[in-house]
Amino acid sequence: MDNLVLSNIRQRPIRTLISTSGVALGVILIILNTGLARGMLNDRIRREQGVGAEIQFFRIGAQTLSTSNAMPLDVRYADRLKKIPGVRTVSPFGNYLQTGNSGLGFEMVDAIDLDTYSAISNLRIVEGHAFQSDDEVIVDEFKARRENKGVGSPIQVFGKTMRVAGIYSPQIGSRIKMSLGALQRALSQENKCLGILVKVDDGIAPEEVARRINAELPNNKVVLTRDIGLNFGGQIPGIKGFVRAVMGLSMVVSSLVILLAMYTTITERTREIGILKSLGASKTYIIGVIEKEAIAISMIGIVAGLAVALIAGFGIEQATSLKLEFHWTWLLAAALIGLGAGAIGALYPAVRAANQDAVKALSYE
Repeated sequence: MDNLVLSNIRQRPIRTLISTSGVALGVILIILNTGLARGMLNDRIRREQGVGAEIQFFRIGAQTLSTSNAMPLDVRYADRLKKIPGVRTVSPFGNYLQTGNSGLGFEMVDAIDLDTYSAISNLRIVEGHAFQSDDEVIVDEFKARRENKGVGSPIQVFGKTMRVAGIYSPQIGSRIKMSLGALQRALSQENKCLGILVKVDDGIAPEEVARRINAELPNNKVVLTRDIGLNFGGQIPGIKGFVRAVMGLSMVVSSLVILLAMYTTITERTREIGILKSLGASKTYIIGVIEKEAIAISMIGIVAGLAVALIAGFGIEQATSLKLEFHWTWLLAAALIGLGAGAIGALYPAVRAANQDAVKALSYE
């Protein structure tokens, strides 16, 4: 049976190429989309945790990874937070979400009060100078190197051209930072921010300070920075649904390609199937041959898809500031979906072939 399967694959190279391409496309869709979602999210969370604040303070409804450009919190909460025992430093901040300068996806711009933010995070300017006007920003070393954004380079923020005033280190928070006052004026939200970073005194448990903040300023959202975590899929609403949709689409595409290819090849091999049946081949044998052929084609497509996806992911990381993370669970899921799509797609053609009348099949032209 195995020799028959391999010979059928070799004798129809065009059909095999089309079928394997369909399976490979499904695998590539799953791996690249899940890798991009996981990589970008976890990279953002790691840099968020690296800021150095143990606590983040928000209004109810605000998110640590906000997808809104609204700033619902009054910056005067910072003065009230500073009076709470155990709080060393506070720093209000905002975020602005925009289309990525690389042309792919989205990127976040941090709006900060530089003095207090630097006191918490140890941010330092390694080249150039800090922003001094509303049309200046600073970028981290990674973005400056990857996108060639040196001091004095133009950069798009708010849909307008601004200038890179300086380059900072370490890589924390968003890769672009601007003045909080500039963001407030641009959005016409004076004295507003998204949240406030809180640095606690040495030797004081962040949990204790969080309890004091909740007692002093109830009905607000107090988040321990360490609890942001690297839990893929739990930080952005809808991300799990997006991943499931990608998997479903990939399986449908792969199944349809396999179904059409196998249906066509069954028609081409009508006389061959008639000969097998006349020699005593059972329905189970014929279905097995066709299913084995579909699975073999699927395995070739899976290997090709994995290779292309990994190479494409490396190329994307080298050409842009996007991050991808490939995990073995998603690689395995993509492979299983590819195999399942092949088996399901070939099932109807296999059953149809097995039920053909041997006499009619032998007389088929």
